[in-house]
Amino acid sequence: MITDFQCNVVYLSSRLQGLCPKTYARLILAFQKYGVEYRHLTDTNAIWCRDYMPVQMAENVFCGFTYDPDYLHDSEELLATRTDGNLLCRGLGFEVKQPSVPLILDGGNVIRCGHKIIMVEKVFKENGYPSDILKQAIEEHFMAELIILPWDQEEIYGHADGLVRYIGHDRVLITNYDRFDKQFTRNIIDILQQHFTEVVKLEYNIQRQHKHNWAYINWLQTENVLLIPSFGYPEDEQAFEQITSLMPMYKECAELIDASDLIRYEGCLNCASWTIRETRW
Repeated sequence: MITDFQCNVVYLSSRLQGLCPKTYARLILAFQKYGVEYRHLTDTNAIWCRDYMPVQMAENVFCGFTYDPDYLHDSEELLATRTDGNLLCRGLGFEVKQPSVPLILDGGNVIRCGHKIIMVEKVFKENGYPSDILKQAIEEHFMAELIILPWDQEEIYGHADGLVRYIGHDRVLITNYDRFDKQFTRNIIDILQQHFTEVVKLEYNIQRQHKHNWAYINWLQTENVLLIPSFGYPEDEQAFEQITSLMPMYKECAELIDASDLIRYEGCLNCASWTIRETRW
């Protein structure tokens, strides 16, 4: 499976510039500075292309799924934001592999870790299959070991990219969920330690943490750039130092990107991007 470390092209929804012009402009400047190839997805109904676009397996093979999360059914307005990522992906000329059984999920709930994938257990709620059948179908579809994390049901989206990211060398980084639920955080660590050689947690030396500091882990990453969101909070620099120290290969190509006008829509840089690998001839 292609990981974030291997991606060399970034796609953004064409809607992002109009909805979040400041974040969009900062991203484009960073892409140009570091020579990152970027393109736009047209005919999208929402900026969150990570969620509806297929997950890349190989350079020309993508794992498709049905993007129809329950939280979009709360209103007609939200339902109108559904986008058929499979159709968009085929329109770009890529093969889209379909699962053996219909599979409802969000791309933001798939963390690629080489031969492993991490998902939050909300996927079991979204699909009406017995857990063992669904687990087998997911593992066969993605050709990877499935690691399931618990779902904090007060967080309606159930996306793994708000909890954990792969940082290479069989290591993962989790966000500081302690301020919400210490036992929940402990459970996550216990599960991940069964599958990875190292589990690291972001920590902040600050008395009053901001509600958006979960989003530092929702960075945008390719093979030659690491863009970490910032919001003008004391945690910004602390998050940047911790993340870049864990991935020193990005020492000269990492930046903080002010995403203040993006986070208000309850998502961040990973959510609003689709990163893939393409062969360069």
